[in-house]
Amino acid sequence: MMLPQQQFTRAILAFFAHVAVSASCIIAKEPGAGHWSEFRNGGTSSAHGELPAKWSSENVAWQHELIGYGQSTPTIHGGLVFVTCVEGSMKDECVVSCFELKSGREIWVYRAPATVKGTSNYMSSRAAPTPVVDSRGVYAFFESGDCLAIDHAGKQLWGRSLTSDYGKFDNNHGLGASPTQTETSVVINVEHKGPSYLIALDKGSGKTAWKTDRSSSSSWSSPIVMNIDGKQQIIVSSGGTVDGYDAASGKSTWSIGGLDGNSVPSPTASGKMLYVGARVPEFGEDGEAAKSNLCIALNDKSSNDANPSVAWRASKAISDYASPVVCGDCVYYLNKIGVLYCLSMSTGHQHYVERLGTQCWATPIVAGDRIYFFGKDGKTQIVRAGPKFELIHSNRLWESDNAPKPVSYVENNAIHGHGAQTESGGSGGVGNAGPRGRGGPGGGMLATLMKADLDSNGTLSAEEIPADFKPMLARIDTNRDGSLDQAEIKAMAEGFAARRADSRDGARDPIVYGAAAVDGAIVIRTGTRLYCVQ
Repeated sequence: MMLPQQQFTRAILAFFAHVAVSASCIIAKEPGAGHWSEFRNGGTSSAHGELPAKWSSENVAWQHELIGYGQSTPTIHGGLVFVTCVEGSMKDECVVSCFELKSGREIWVYRAPATVKGTSNYMSSRAAPTPVVDSRGVYAFFESGDCLAIDHAGKQLWGRSLTSDYGKFDNNHGLGASPTQTETSVVINVEHKGPSYLIALDKGSGKTAWKTDRSSSSSWSSPIVMNIDGKQQIIVSSGGTVDGYDAASGKSTWSIGGLDGNSVPSPTASGKMLYVGARVPEFGEDGEAAKSNLCIALNDKSSNDANPSVAWRASKAISDYASPVVCGDCVYYLNKIGVLYCLSMSTGHQHYVERLGTQCWATPIVAGDRIYFFGKDGKTQIVRAGPKFELIHSNRLWESDNAPKPVSYVENNAIHGHGAQTESGGSGGVGNAGPRGRGGPGGGMLATLMKADLDSNGTLSAEEIPADFKPMLARIDTNRDGSLDQAEIKAMAEGFAARRADSRDGARDPIVYGAAAVDGAIVIRTGTRLYCVQ
């Protein structure tokens, strides 16, 4: 028989135990547990913990207009949100801002003058690379070539300009590849028409740890770090190949070629499997592009063949802007018009094809058995993982007929043409997850192409065709003579312009470019604003 005092004591203990459990639950749900350290959180796009499932324009926890415009994804560390943008009509300043995740309070803003300037408009990349963050600070790379390391209190640790050190970037649409990181280095893939390279910068000093030359190419795919056989490798999918590099030395270790269209989506790692996305190249066919959407097995040293090999190729799946994501036993590819392909991650067997009802430039986020697809129009579709399509929730940041307009940011409408050089040598560009418009048949792309007509006869011989256009040759050389005559060039330029006719209207803010997530919170970024749902 329990005495009254014993009953009272047990009741008190039970009460405090209940309070302790409740408190621990509250702490577990406090937004900010975990980190989102870089673009796609290291190449997996996976968030730890539970994320919000329902929201609307009326119950967003907080939102904040940014100083300028940017296309990067936020990063999160220790309850702080870091985001980049460029300020000024000529992208005059590189800006890094820090916010408190829980409240949205702006903690500090760091500005640095851009080494190379270029017109800030819908044709150019604007703060497209996503910064990386660790316990020491945030490391930001801008398409101007400027690299900035800033501690969590907003003080610069170091800064340097890659364009000053290694030459200006020559790209029709700027740079959009985001850095990745190891414990000691920030690794950046710089690909453009000029000398291209993969470079590792020491986190402590900003000095070059190593630099490896790469083929010149126009690409916005970001590298990732993978652990293979106990060693870190830098994986780059770009320019028709997937390449592995030793993370300590930058030495090339393996390469798989024969791809096309893998210049925008970034590779996705899951265990020792690597999932590669590719878009439909200009004047390409869906069936051709699907062959470059594939899975690579990174075999270990104990296997019969230690070299990486293609495990399977997709039959129809395409990944235009958003990178592939893995959830459960499935891998998901998304094309530019919002068609979702669900495949078996081990065999590539297609489980289903469904229309999401929104176009996505941002890569989805995986949390538990849910996949969050962030539409550029502010609609987020949440799909349950598995071989059968199940839409769980559909959420909106804003109503389609009442899209929020920037309060202070003013869009620069000046257009200098496709690839136009600025006073500092900059050029237009494409962001991390979105297309940009180009010039019409009377100029722009056509003018760029015809610069290669060295003998000015109006026809491009096989030797004169620029490298960027050679992959298209089989599809635009209608008479199959290995050259491009005036009729073929005109048809190509007109077709190109027709596909880009609405690019200006389709690239007006608000556009969702990316999202980052930690337990209990999602931070979503448009060109000029941050939103947080908790």
